[in-house]
Order: sequence, then C-alpha cells, then structure tokens
Amino acid sequence: MTPDLLLLFIPTIAAVSLTLGMCMTLAFTLGLTLGYRRTLWMMLGELAGVALVVTLTVLLLSWLLTLDTLYFNALALVGAAYLLWIAWQLWHSHEHFGVRTRSNQLAPVALVLLGFSTAVMNPKGWAFMIALLPGFMDPEASKGQQLVAFLAVMLTTEFLSMSLYAGGGKWLGRVLKNDANLVLLNRVAAVLMVAVAGLVVV
Repeated sequence: MTPDLLLLFIPTIAAVSLTLGMCMTLAFTLGLTLGYRRTLWMMLGELAGVALVVTLTVLLLSWLLTLDTLYFNALALVGAAYLLWIAWQLWHSHEHFGVRTRSNQLAPVALVLLGFSTAVMNPKGWAFMIALLPGFMDPEASKGQQLVAFLAVMLTTEFLSMSLYAGGGKWLGRVLKNDANLVLLNRVAAVLMVAVAGLVVV
C-alpha cells in the first residue's frame, strides 16, 4: 500500500467504524448491561473476528469472489440465532440490581465467542471487505506488508469506536441503575440485541 493510499484508507475506515452498525450496537448494548470492563471480552472476540475476515479477504480474494452467497447467508442465520437467544435472556430477566442478572452471568469465553461470531458471521462485513480492500491494494507491493497495514488501521479504529459506544452504554446504565428501571434496562438491551441480529441477516 502506497503512503497516499494509506492516508486515504485511515479516514475511510474511521468513518465506517464510527457509524452505528451491528458491532457498535452490540458494544453499546453490552456496555449498558455489563459495563465497559466486561464488554472488553466481547470486543476482544470482535477484533479477532475482524482480523480473520480481513486476513482471509486479502489472502483468498479470488476464491472468495467465486463463493455462492448461500454460504454467507447460512453463517448469518447461525449468528443471528445466537444473538436472539441472548436477547430472549435479557427480556425475561427480572432480578434486582443486587443480584447477578442473566446477562452478567455470561462468562468471558461466551462474550469472546459472541464478539467473534458477530464479526465473522456478518455477510455484510465480508461483502464490505471484498469490495473495499482491493481498491487500496498495490499489486506491486508485498501482500504481507499490506495486510499488516490493513490490520493495524482497522483494529485500532474498531477498538476506539467500540470503546466509545460501550462507554456511552455504561453511562446510560449508571443513570438507570435502580430496581425500578432494571426491567426497562434489560428490555432496551434485548431490543437492541434483536436489532443487531436483524442487521446480520438483512
């Protein structure tokens, strides 16, 4: 990647990452119910998923372009089903704030898998990478060096954007943190989770 392309790539990815979408909605939702620190586990999984998608796109672009959309749609349905299951748990959670809610019972491994599956099973993410990355690739330059540059920019902007959304969710959670608002808080989070599932499959 040439310096000129890199300078164009950074603001392009930053603008895309900051846009409210599936991963940012998920970060906000978990920040709302779990707080920023625990949401970091989901963010770790999401970043790993993004790294995998970017790496496979760069290395296997020609092959990916030949795949039927059926495979991506199947991945999307699996991911959406998992997100809907979490939303169902949140919707039916009626405990007090002094008691651990079902969302708080998600283990770090489950949160990592949630973030990873959301990133990997999003067909729009694959389509975006396949459409965007070739325009920033220099056929004369090393593919490995360009991959490192892509990953450095994308993972940094993605982490900062998710941190912003998760922090906003944590702040809202603190504002509503009393027993009278617990059901509302969980149901708002459940609706947002359903929205994330919808973004995966639509």
